[in-house]
Amino acid sequence: MIFKLLSIEWVRLSRRPLMWITLAGSALYSGLGLSNFYKENWTELLDGTLAMPGVAFDLANSLDQLLIAIPFLVILAGILMGSDYSQRTNRLWLTRVSRTSSLLAKFTLLVGFALGIQILTMVTGSLIGYCYKTFIYHTADVLNVNWLALLAAPFYMTLVNLPYIALALVLAVVFRSTFFSVILGLGYTQIFEYLLTGIFFGVGWTKWLLTNVYFSVSFLLNRIGNKVIETPVRILGSVPALITCAVYTLLLLFLAVWLYRRQDVGGDFA
Repeated sequence: MIFKLLSIEWVRLSRRPLMWITLAGSALYSGLGLSNFYKENWTELLDGTLAMPGVAFDLANSLDQLLIAIPFLVILAGILMGSDYSQRTNRLWLTRVSRTSSLLAKFTLLVGFALGIQILTMVTGSLIGYCYKTFIYHTADVLNVNWLALLAAPFYMTLVNLPYIALALVLAVVFRSTFFSVILGLGYTQIFEYLLTGIFFGVGWTKWLLTNVYFSVSFLLNRIGNKVIETPVRILGSVPALITCAVYTLLLLFLAVWLYRRQDVGGDFA
């Protein structure tokens, strides 16, 4: 039944233009960022002042730009869950499947979508780097890729997105509204956390904020090129940050399921 649910949710998601805009926008944004690097450093790369980066740089740099995808994931999660309330479709689903299965199917689909963004972006970055180095700079590429680190990268960069998705699902369940889940989700993740980080810069508890946890994990991308760079002391180490992401996701997902199971979809909490 879970596969049937996933299929239904995929149809609902894939029919929304925002899903395709998210995929195209993420790849385009990271691709243009990488392209700008090669254009702006044209002279230095040609005369050897700046060493020609290898494939690892193209891959890591592309993935490092994907903070831009988070607002879209928040919006999509809010739409996918919130539309069940506005369109009254949850009354139909819940006569056939459990509330837990219904919510987890949405979460699983969004996890797969987030992973797809990472993979598409990596492919885009590698192609852009290859084109510049082969057809414009006419130089042999330095294949300095740590393949195990590369295989791991899409998964841990997906993991760091999951608390945002789970938070949006919680808000959609609490407020039974796409509008409020999106507004509050974006307001917290894209405005409030940045204000807290700026106002309380360097204060110990700010390292646990979702944004700083994301930045902590992104330091692992350096390992694609066999480089290990220590995270600043003001944020968590990369491995503790990954654990923190997993804990945040599980707690928020548990809260969303617990609230949804107690909820009277036609009225108040049971």
